[in-house]
Amino acid sequence: MTAPGQGGDTLAVRLPNWLGDAVLALRAVDALAAARGAPRLVLLGRPWAHALFAARWPGARWLESPGAGGRWPLRVPELARSRAAAIVLLPPSLSARLHAFAAGIPRRYGLGGEAGDALLTHRTPRAARGQRHLEDEYLDVAGLLGAAAVPRVPLAADPRAAASVRARLEAEGAGGELLAIAPGARYGPAKRWAPERFAEVARAWLAGGSGRAAVLVGGAEDAAETQAVRAASAPGARILDWTGRTTLPELLALLAGATAVIANDSGVAHLAAAAGRPTVAIFGSTDPRWTAPRGPCARVVARPPACSPCFLRTCRIAERYLCLRAIAPEDALEALA
Repeated sequence: MTAPGQGGDTLAVRLPNWLGDAVLALRAVDALAAARGAPRLVLLGRPWAHALFAARWPGARWLESPGAGGRWPLRVPELARSRAAAIVLLPPSLSARLHAFAAGIPRRYGLGGEAGDALLTHRTPRAARGQRHLEDEYLDVAGLLGAAAVPRVPLAADPRAAASVRARLEAEGAGGELLAIAPGARYGPAKRWAPERFAEVARAWLAGGSGRAAVLVGGAEDAAETQAVRAASAPGARILDWTGRTTLPELLALLAGATAVIANDSGVAHLAAAAGRPTVAIFGSTDPRWTAPRGPCARVVARPPACSPCFLRTCRIAERYLCLRAIAPEDALEALA
């Protein structure tokens, strides 16, 4: 008798919608690919996930996931046509589980203790947030299908994107040591360290050598934060602003070539750590025990007060953002060193 999720049938894997979570899911997908072979995988992800990760699993078939909200019914026929016998649902959302159930996939694997548990046929228990790292939780789900954990493999940048980034840096006179700074965080203000403190870190970095430069990165939605960092920096400082000026493959290539990276708890921090770069991540309202970037050179800076972690997007107490205000530029610089 064939064990659940084993054999010659096709396996679908639904990737998380958040960039950082998707990066933390890489080892689980690697484990499933090693156990079954990438050509037998159907991967559901946002368009950016295909652009970033397609080369990692050659031969896997990609479908666009419906994203958050109520758009999943429109994607049911496409998923049904994949004829997958099983699906691994890494995001624990109700909409992801409804999508898989409506597509008629007979075996549905996911994390227990979340909305729509009854829609799963196989589940692994989930502890309270922070008791087990999210990367390990994803590996637990892969283990339900008999996939053993595999070593962490660095996330490689696309060679064409890397060549383009190198050319742009050289054209802007930044061919030496480079500090990438990501002061944004789409989640909300409770994850965003003050721009003035990022500027202090940049000032100290630039003072450490004549060939050094800093580059501000993020999506177009991070422009207010990066502009505030530039406004707080010394006039004439060698700080490039690439906010909203890179594709995600180019951003990965930039981070992979940087001397060091400092970022809030955001997708940028996870990308940099996965690429194996020295990465400092600033944590505010969330819990690094659950979602710290993982990599050989990743460091977390956190000074949690009694009310942390609250996991809120905005602070609700009178003395706002104590978790972020407690972190000094010196703390980040020590971690960088």
